[in-house]
Amino acid sequence: MRKTYLAIGAALALILAVAALGLPGLTGSALPTVEAQAPETARVERVTFTDTIEATGTIAPKQTGYLAFKMSGTVQEVLVEVGDRVTAGQELARLDTSDLEYQITLKEKALVVQQASYDKLVADPTDAEIAQARANLASAQSQLLAAQNNLDTAPNQETISCSNLDSLRLQLQDAQTAYDQYLKDGFAWDATFQPDPNAAVSSALRSAQSAYDVAAAQCKEMTPVAQYEIQLAAAQAGLEQAQASLDSLLSGPTAEEIASAEAQLEQTRLELENTRDQLKNAVLTAPFDGIVAEVAVDVNDTVSSGLTAVTLLDTSRFHVEVDVDELDIANVSVGLPATIIPDALDDAVLAGEVVRIAPSGTSSNNVVTYPVRIDLTDIGDLPVRVGMTTAVEISVEVAANILAVPTGAIQREGTTEFVELYNADGSTQRISITSGRSSDGLTEISGDINEGATVIIRQQAANTQNNQNANPGGPGIPGGFFFGG
Repeated sequence: MRKTYLAIGAALALILAVAALGLPGLTGSALPTVEAQAPETARVERVTFTDTIEATGTIAPKQTGYLAFKMSGTVQEVLVEVGDRVTAGQELARLDTSDLEYQITLKEKALVVQQASYDKLVADPTDAEIAQARANLASAQSQLLAAQNNLDTAPNQETISCSNLDSLRLQLQDAQTAYDQYLKDGFAWDATFQPDPNAAVSSALRSAQSAYDVAAAQCKEMTPVAQYEIQLAAAQAGLEQAQASLDSLLSGPTAEEIASAEAQLEQTRLELENTRDQLKNAVLTAPFDGIVAEVAVDVNDTVSSGLTAVTLLDTSRFHVEVDVDELDIANVSVGLPATIIPDALDDAVLAGEVVRIAPSGTSSNNVVTYPVRIDLTDIGDLPVRVGMTTAVEISVEVAANILAVPTGAIQREGTTEFVELYNADGSTQRISITSGRSSDGLTEISGDINEGATVIIRQQAANTQNNQNANPGGPGIPGGFFFGG
């Protein structure tokens, strides 16, 4: 029996050998010829592995202007409404400026007067001005001579003016005595006597009294010597002033006088300009092109300087500011691409770019984060609005400019890693490598291998062979054979 089994086995081996050689006639039909196929290959490439940092934020405009008047006052006009588009320099609101305009008028006139005074100071004197100055000097000299003469003759004048006062007093006493006798005689003759005001004694008394009063007043009003000395000093000062005025006119103003006049003129001019600036501050203008987001004042409102009257948004560009954890911030740098996904725009995806990273972080609940600003680089026709909540994904470099191959090209024997180079003539060469991080089906490698080299991908072929081996009989064989003893 054992020989029979051996014969059957030998016959089967012969049949398989013939089938493998493609000899016809043994099975009723020829077996197909199996042709060798080129292996699957890939090239060694330089790539950059990236990762994604996820965060959330709200869409903000390029800039927001909280516009306020620089002065207090009453609102006279409001020229915009919420939603209006405005351009830089456009007027938005005005305050009542009637009082300021009046002040400007007064200061303009003051400047004209000050300018005329300055021009007169620095101008050459006219012949008429010189003649007038010389006439003033001559008059001052005459006044000085008169004052000196009054001082010299003052004692004599006092003596002459008071010398006849005693005789006039005696005449008054005599007139009074005569009038008293007139009254005595009249009452003695008639108890109902009425004195006649036109009587000679009455007229004589009045004349004597008047003459005495005048003389007494003149004597009392006589200027004492000290007063004449004061008048002389004043006349001397007047002469010196007249002389100085003539000298100044002939020599022209001093540098100090010109500097003082210039300072006064400049002060007047600055006061005018300051008031004009206040007039400008009464008008609120747009500092940039934008959209009016809020109007916080109405006509006739009393407003204070510094309080926001109009809020303006510059929507020419948008950005999102997000907080990045301190564990991730080291991988974030300016210029990195980002993806912005607004919640309200039905899966719309917008492109962005990191433009600013805060130099210092903030701590909340023992978690430190850093504000990162991302500009939206392209929104297309999407209705992006300020304040929209959005998800943000920042693409960060994990490894840059590294060599990588498809993960399936890396083979292992124990702890050894290698790839098989596929040469142009179909030959292969094993190259030892060290693998690194993997991403999207690629794995970083290092070793004696160059960019552009062709490597064989074995893992997929091995998987296919494993699937075929699931059938123990192999292709074309209905079952297995048992070779026993």
